[in-house]
Amino acid sequence: MNVMLFLNFATKLCKNLLFIIFSLLLFSCNEKPTSITYSLLYDTVSIVALSSDTINFFKGNRTAYVPTPLFNVGAIFVGAADKYRAASLLRFKETNLPDTLASWLTQDRIDSVNLILPPSRYVFGDSLNPNFSFKIYLINQYWSNKITWDSLFNDWTPNSRVDPASIGFFAGKIELKDSMPSITIPLQSSFIIDWLNKNKDSIPIWGILLAPDPTCKIIHQIRAQYITEDTVNIHPQIVVKYRYKDNSQRIWYINSAIDCSVAQVPPLNDSNSLVMQSGYSYRTIFQFDFSQIPKFSAIHYAQFELTIDQSQTISGNLGIDTIFTGSYFENRSLDSLPIISFYGRREGNKLVYPKVSTPIELWLKGNGKGELVFYSYGWNEYRKLDRIAFYGVDAPDSRLRPKLKIIYSKRRP
Repeated sequence: MNVMLFLNFATKLCKNLLFIIFSLLLFSCNEKPTSITYSLLYDTVSIVALSSDTINFFKGNRTAYVPTPLFNVGAIFVGAADKYRAASLLRFKETNLPDTLASWLTQDRIDSVNLILPPSRYVFGDSLNPNFSFKIYLINQYWSNKITWDSLFNDWTPNSRVDPASIGFFAGKIELKDSMPSITIPLQSSFIIDWLNKNKDSIPIWGILLAPDPTCKIIHQIRAQYITEDTVNIHPQIVVKYRYKDNSQRIWYINSAIDCSVAQVPPLNDSNSLVMQSGYSYRTIFQFDFSQIPKFSAIHYAQFELTIDQSQTISGNLGIDTIFTGSYFENRSLDSLPIISFYGRREGNKLVYPKVSTPIELWLKGNGKGELVFYSYGWNEYRKLDRIAFYGVDAPDSRLRPKLKIIYSKRRP
């Protein structure tokens, strides 16, 4: 009997203790969890949720032109589409021009000279009426990765950097397939002997130019060299078939060493246009002011969202990318490495950057102000020509304006 009384007493005591502990946990919380994005655990600090719908964090937006050389990046472009134009410059390996050939090879022993170009599936322009035509010229002057369309062309015509007579041309249609075969373009053979003699005498050989014709309606991407390649990448080459001293047929390969493109794109409609443009390149920039958030606050979550303006957007046949980049450069040049980078994803007509908290928290150690730069992700900034436009902070329809959601808490003294 005493045992039963003791067990009943112990059970009631445990229940009462659990009730007291649970009550203390409930009353220790002074803030409800936020409903934005995800629930935070109850805490004894003040959690605040803010949105740009109620507080204006934006102090401006703009598009910046950041010169991005398309120089040994794994792809080059040739062609034209509407107001877009692209040309390519190719230099070749001097080690593929041996002195032993220069001592005896003559033009009459050369049976054929062909330029081999390996196209990719990416195209930009009219894929339904894909007239593709370009000419090939010898380059006679120095050029570097800083070269631009305007420093190489007078409208459609190559300037004095280039010999006026073409050494070959292509006109036709390249069928898009899962596996793209290379195209072969016959070239005049006389320049081969000239290159051999120049190389023997240590005279620079500046390569060739692929220049689009005005009748062209499509821009093709060609597989090319890239600096960081860790496997053998197919890229342009010149193939020479010639007869050796004993009249046996020989094949000689001259591989490209530097593959570079220049592009000309339509100007922006006005100074307020917000654009990302691969291959040129335009980048979208936003200025922020978070001085309304207490200094040294902890940013638990920050999401930035952009809406694509489909009416001003144009992309190639592979569609708009799904992954994009955002960065904070502080006082660094926009063509250098950023201090902070983060990624965004496309969701329909939105670009969502779910992790922009780090730069905001960094700014809150100072005056709370800074700017973020948004552009194409990785190699896509160099291997495409897509133009993606966005609605800015002054868009007439507030639903299309950029959005920013923040969850923060004040740090304890």
